[in-house]
Amino acid sequence: MAEQGEATFYVQPDPSLPAVDLGPYGAPTLTKPETFLASVNPLARLLALALLSTPLMASVDWVSALVALVLELLVLWAAGVNLWYLLKRTWFLFLLAPFTAVTILFYAHPAGQTYWHWGLIHISENSVQLALASLLRVVTLALPAVALFLHTDPTRVADAMAQNGGLPTRFVLASLAAVRMTGQLMNEWRVMELARRARGLADGNRFKRFGQMTFAMLVIALRRGADLSTAMIARGFGTGERSWARPSLWRARDWVAVFVGLAISLLALSAAVWAGTFRWFGG
Repeated sequence: MAEQGEATFYVQPDPSLPAVDLGPYGAPTLTKPETFLASVNPLARLLALALLSTPLMASVDWVSALVALVLELLVLWAAGVNLWYLLKRTWFLFLLAPFTAVTILFYAHPAGQTYWHWGLIHISENSVQLALASLLRVVTLALPAVALFLHTDPTRVADAMAQNGGLPTRFVLASLAAVRMTGQLMNEWRVMELARRARGLADGNRFKRFGQMTFAMLVIALRRGADLSTAMIARGFGTGERSWARPSLWRARDWVAVFVGLAISLLALSAAVWAGTFRWFGG
C-alpha cells in the first residue's frame, strides 16, 4: 500500500507469465509487498551495501567473511527475503566462485606447512586459508547485492538519487533514459537480425556480421538520443525548478537499513580481530 502523498503505480500482469509478488512501487520483488526490505528507499539500499562491502575489503580472512555471510542471511530472512528463491536466482555465483578460490589455492604465496608441490603449483597452509577466504568473500559481497537490487525499479532508483541523494537531475534522468532504452535496443537488435536473415545476409562471416549490426545499432542509438533530447528541450527540461511525479520518501526504516549494513561489517571485522585471523588486504 502506498503511503499518503506518494504516487501509486500498477503493472498490468502478463497472463502467460507465472505470478510474481509486486513491491510497493509496482516492481517485482523478492519479498512480499508488506515486508521491510521491499519498502526501503533504493538509495538506502545502495548506502547499506556500500557500508557493508567496503570495510570488508580491508581484510582477507575466512572468519570475517563467514560471520558476515551468516549475519547477512539472518538479516535478509528477517527482512522478508525468500532465501530459497534467492539461492535459485544466484546459482551461477556458487558455480563461478570456486574458480577464484582454486586459482588462489594453486598460485598464492606459499607460507606455513606445504601440503602439495608440483611445478608452479604450491599448495600451502597460507594458500588454503586465502582460497577459503576468497571463496566466502565473493559470496558474501555478491549475495546481498543481488538481494537488494534484483527486480528494483530503475525509476525509483533515479527518483531516490535525485531527490534524496542530491545528484544533478540532468545526469540522473539521462542515465534513467539510457537504462530504459536498453530493452528496446535489444528488441531492435533481434528484429534487425531476423530481417537480415530473411534477406539472406545472415550466412556470411559471423564477426563481420556482428560489426555491421553493431554499427547499425550505434546509428539507431544516436538518432534516438537526438530525438529524445529534442523532445526534452521542447518541454522546457532544465529551464526551471523541477517537480516530481513520484516523491521519494526517506523514512526511519531507511536509516535502520543503513545502520544494519554498517553493523554487519563492523561485527564481522571485530570477530576476525578477536579470533586473530585479521590480515590486511595485500599484506
